[in-house]
Amino acid sequence: MRIFHKTMTTLVLVLWDIFAVGVSIVIGFGLKFGFGNSELTVGYYQSQWEFFILSTIVVVLSNFVCRCYSNVWKHAGVTEYLRQIMAVLLSAFVLMLMVMIFKFTYPELVVMIACLELLLIIGARASLSLLNWIESRVRVLKVHKNMKRVAIFGAGEAGVNLVHKLAAHPEDNLLPVCFFDDDMNVWGRKVYGIPVVGGRDKIAQIAAAQNIKEVIVAVTAIDHDALKELLIICHRAHCHLSRFGAIDDVSEKSLSHAKISELNLEDLLRRDSVKLNMNVVKEFIEGKTVLVTGGAGSIGSEICRQVLSFGASKLLIFDICENGLYEINNELKGRFDPSSYELLLGSVRDAKRLHDVFEQYSPEVVFHAAAHKHVPMMELNPMEAIKNNVFGTMNVANEALASGAEKFILISTDKAVNPANIMGASKRIAEIIVQLFDKLGDTDFAAVRFGNVLGSSGSVVPFFKKQIERGGPVTVTDRDMRRYFMTIPEAVQLVLEAGAMAKGGEIFVLDMGKPVYIYDLACDMIRLSGYEPEKDIKIEFTGLRPGEKLFEEISLADEDVTKTSNNKIFICKPVFYDDEDVRRELERMRGYINELDRPAVFSCVKELVPTFAHEKV
Repeated sequence: MRIFHKTMTTLVLVLWDIFAVGVSIVIGFGLKFGFGNSELTVGYYQSQWEFFILSTIVVVLSNFVCRCYSNVWKHAGVTEYLRQIMAVLLSAFVLMLMVMIFKFTYPELVVMIACLELLLIIGARASLSLLNWIESRVRVLKVHKNMKRVAIFGAGEAGVNLVHKLAAHPEDNLLPVCFFDDDMNVWGRKVYGIPVVGGRDKIAQIAAAQNIKEVIVAVTAIDHDALKELLIICHRAHCHLSRFGAIDDVSEKSLSHAKISELNLEDLLRRDSVKLNMNVVKEFIEGKTVLVTGGAGSIGSEICRQVLSFGASKLLIFDICENGLYEINNELKGRFDPSSYELLLGSVRDAKRLHDVFEQYSPEVVFHAAAHKHVPMMELNPMEAIKNNVFGTMNVANEALASGAEKFILISTDKAVNPANIMGASKRIAEIIVQLFDKLGDTDFAAVRFGNVLGSSGSVVPFFKKQIERGGPVTVTDRDMRRYFMTIPEAVQLVLEAGAMAKGGEIFVLDMGKPVYIYDLACDMIRLSGYEPEKDIKIEFTGLRPGEKLFEEISLADEDVTKTSNNKIFICKPVFYDDEDVRRELERMRGYINELDRPAVFSCVKELVPTFAHEKV
């Protein structure tokens, strides 16, 4: 149907151009020789039809060469009209050349006819744009009273493109009433008929005066600090802030297809996007059976989505959480073939259950994301942290090695570096186990270490949101506490590319930029909610909880850190451990776990992780 419509549109334009050529020749000859003059020079009068046929062929071919028939004229801009002018000039040049060679008419007649053709051809196309504009204005007027009044930040090409988009789609129910722009040179002027009323400092005043409900950012390059300031200004003015296109990566060509989307705090905390090597990851995943332990969790579920997107032949989603498996199944079955994945309920502590899974499916790639991760909870239940994070990892690693899996990737944390809590210590031991197992067979074992993940269960942003919604106070442990942050997509990109890179024994870490002070994060969130820190919403300092540190390092002092082909991903080379000592200490720890001897377990942890600094050790 689309091809038929395109063909008919092209045919109509060609027929109009033929008509325009004919009319132009009749008028041109009439102006040159006189309308109704029977005493025309014989040669010229006799060549009028031949000249018409020749001109028609040249004009139509010139339009095809300049791609004028592929334009959507009702949405045409300067580029399309310039292309059409070039086509007419090209046809005039070709005809002039032929006249000079064959001398069958006057050169000035060719110029006159070309001008008439340009007028008729451009006029017809412009009328389509005009009719489309009139139609859109009529539609807007019909629903004008019910439309949401919006302002656009950015009076450049992206802003104009957005105005065109909203005018063409009144069903979006958005009416642009003004521009804001920090460029003082455009203040007081109109862009596409819409006034530029000032810079960002005018947003609150103008929004209140003109009943503006939303501000849309339409700037192709804007830094996160400026975006954060705009978000705070708009929240204070009780306006929503949205963006047109992807602010981090938008090009002029993509603007016509860009969408308006909501802005949130996670966007403002992001650094330059981690660039994923799509070809390497696709080659790593495509056609393979992939097991994700903890596959219903925040990180695990995103790994599952990406793995299916990259064409895994079978995805095995393994998790102890029944509700989590139910929810991810409801999501995936609407996007992927249900036969492409299996839901497997079970615990990584259950060696027999894991053995049955590996024996039945023989996964080639294993992402081990199952873990107990909440620091305060693990401080209350340290034996459970060891059982799950240490011996659960051993169980999965044992089965991966025995079944001949190609790769095993452990999801670790920056809390494993110089750990001050049992959760971090248990993950550091898991890293040691991965490096130990890498020496035992052909399976490549590696670990991926990240910081705090925004949007994951238990992360600080939703916690602060709930406290602000209740009217405060917002609780921060210490004014100097700071953390590295990353988003779930960034974390998963790191996991996937690290998995593709892994040769065995590495610990991969991400360049996460500068750490963020938690106090500053709390202040930002309060301001983004339309309040003033300490004035409207109080911030209380509760002191460090057991096992917490003011700052989390990303690598050990004695780890040799090197770059990879991705300048955002680094490798921490393995720290030397005596394998026999590690095995012996792990067996001692297993015995003490069974005996419920907590002091002895902590002693074993200290032997395995000498940098473990814990008040109970």
